[in-house]
Amino acid sequence: MSDKPRLEEEKSSSSVIGETIRYAVVLGLLGFAVWYYYLRTPVHPVDRATQGTTMGVDFAVKVNGFPEHDDWNVVAVAIQKALDDVDNAMSTYKPDSEVCRFNASESTDWFPVSAKTAEVVQIAQSISAATAGAFDITVAPLVDLWGFGPKDESFTFEAASQKVAELKNRVGFDKLEVRLDPPALKKSIPTLSIDLSAIAKGFAVDGAAKVLDDHRIGNYIVEVAGEVRCKGKKGERAWIVGIEKPLQGIPGEFHGVQKKIQLGDQGLATSGNSQIFREFDGRRLSHIIDPRTGFPTEQIPEGMPLPPERLGSVSVIDTTCARADAWATAMFVLGEQEGLLVAEREKLAVLFLLRTDKKGTQAPVIREAPSKAFSAMY
Repeated sequence: MSDKPRLEEEKSSSSVIGETIRYAVVLGLLGFAVWYYYLRTPVHPVDRATQGTTMGVDFAVKVNGFPEHDDWNVVAVAIQKALDDVDNAMSTYKPDSEVCRFNASESTDWFPVSAKTAEVVQIAQSISAATAGAFDITVAPLVDLWGFGPKDESFTFEAASQKVAELKNRVGFDKLEVRLDPPALKKSIPTLSIDLSAIAKGFAVDGAAKVLDDHRIGNYIVEVAGEVRCKGKKGERAWIVGIEKPLQGIPGEFHGVQKKIQLGDQGLATSGNSQIFREFDGRRLSHIIDPRTGFPTEQIPEGMPLPPERLGSVSVIDTTCARADAWATAMFVLGEQEGLLVAEREKLAVLFLLRTDKKGTQAPVIREAPSKAFSAMY
């Protein structure tokens, strides 16, 4: 038998192997060249920003060190969508939102919601338990009663006061259940309704921050109506955020900065009564309702003297802006003394700002009352 065919077959196999090796070498060299190019070619980071409206308020996002070869427009669109998704699910003004549909339902069975809504309610319920109801998202009917919700109720102060007791029967975080898998809410009474206004904006800030994290952006600041989330640095130092002086005035008016703080990888939220209030039957009423009493946290009759010192605002720093947002409202309801006790127990970074109004042209005196955790940071 001749060996010629076998030799030709071996030559053919050797040729195939050789070609494969050469192909692999070429690919390897090409890959190395691409890696070397990107390693040696400087990426010039640039600053980027986007702003707009969501939930009826303004928002702004700033990024330091965004790679110029990436598409910022894609990121900006994703940020707007993340914010609007929260609004569409949790608004009390949109009839087709999950919150509005849950409020309208009289069923006491499990009501399916998105994972985000369930997560927000779970955070809210945990803070309600920690504050014995000083924070309570089932306060919705009382928010409406005092004219700070989607239903513009018109009562005299006395008539509203008489209705508080009736509506308080529909309020209580113990009347609400939440589960995460599958996400759903459940009310124990048909008339229960919720209002996520005191936490949803903070959660939206966290949602926008997640978009930036998913795009591997390491230096940013996100702000929605004063609620803030930061990460990384601006240049060589951490982002600097100002806490406004809690002075009474025209809604939307800026009163100057009381305290500047460096914020890194944290959320900051402030609750106060100087920006949102209502002149109601001869009284100036705070928009922050105490779920335990059913009344606004501050109610000063027209012509009556102001108390010597008034709580102006409370700022909270936390790992997420959602928690900071809810805790800031809870702390305002609790007040300085009780709030600081809770803050120490929960190891929260909290700053109470109290003002003493002076007669004539003298500027009010602002007193700072920080928790131990806040003092340790600043």
